[in-house]
Amino acid sequence: MAKTLNPFNLIGQDQTRQYWESLLQSGRFGHAHILSGHSGVGKDALAFTIASILNCKSTGVKPCGECSACRQIRNLEHSSLHLIFALPRRSASQTDPFGGMKDVEMDLINAEISKKIKWPYYHLQIDGANDIRISAIRKLRKDIYLAHDTGSVRIVIILRAHRMNVEAANALLKILEEPPEGTMFLLTTEFPDRLPDTIRSRCAIHHMPDLSWMLIRDDLVAKKGVDAIQAEISARMAMGDLAAAHTYAEQDNTFWLDRIRATLNTLAREDFVSVHKQTLLLNDKELENDESRQQFLSLLILFFRDVALNIKPGDTALWVTQVQQMQKLFPACDSHAAIQAIERTKDALSRKVHLQLALTALFFELRKHLRGQSS
Repeated sequence: MAKTLNPFNLIGQDQTRQYWESLLQSGRFGHAHILSGHSGVGKDALAFTIASILNCKSTGVKPCGECSACRQIRNLEHSSLHLIFALPRRSASQTDPFGGMKDVEMDLINAEISKKIKWPYYHLQIDGANDIRISAIRKLRKDIYLAHDTGSVRIVIILRAHRMNVEAANALLKILEEPPEGTMFLLTTEFPDRLPDTIRSRCAIHHMPDLSWMLIRDDLVAKKGVDAIQAEISARMAMGDLAAAHTYAEQDNTFWLDRIRATLNTLAREDFVSVHKQTLLLNDKELENDESRQQFLSLLILFFRDVALNIKPGDTALWVTQVQQMQKLFPACDSHAAIQAIERTKDALSRKVHLQLALTALFFELRKHLRGQSS
């Protein structure tokens, strides 16, 4: 089984892989599928793998990873592969999603695609790429109804399909209602509920479960040579997102563990000054940015999860003593409510609310949850 799916480094997902192998071998796989699941679980890697299996020229194990079709799909350059993703708005063109872009912008986009080719788990980071517009779908419609190699299957992969705007989704719907023969649509998304009901009703929906932090830890040790403790911290902080874990593993997370301990000591006290100092630190633009603040809050969520799970010494490399101390000092701690409060703040910060007010409100709410009080 592993041999058929290794070309795109898909890790875990054994049941998902077995299901798709059986489905594709049966030949009764339909024309449209939604691959859903949290960020970093391998949706894109699976989509590329499906494209390879269906177009591989080998008479043996598929994908072989060696034939011309496999190599072309591995480089995202196969003539039957159509890749759609969010792009910045540069012109009002209704048929060219790249219209109006400067050479330097195209170079940056190509650089991002190269990173995706190198590692399918990589998240494309293109400035201003907020939505998938109708021009991309209209170009797709023009391309996929043209004659193509009868020995191949056209594969349309739409990355983060929930980013389609209304016009693009409606245009795609028309194609799905009358799909060209020999074409499969694969829509990857973390938020299938954001897709229109009309799109979802015409697709088979496949949910990919989260990767365990142990699996991610082992991947970091094997692929990046990260030491076990750093790998565990990064894996657990990533919350199932392999790509995020690889990013975190490149950082010194001992700094963040010290910050978490300082924050917990602040929450245990009753003075406003200590809270104010903590919010000033997190608000310091020279020390922090949006990503680092999100990382801090993710670690804080992990701490309260460990409190709720009542971890024992030896169960984890993370802050066992600190967890036990907090459990002793605050036996009525409502960890579930604390986690929800932090998650709300993470979402609020991503929407650019007033930073210091949001963090101050969070710290005072966490104080109440530590003591088992309602917010």
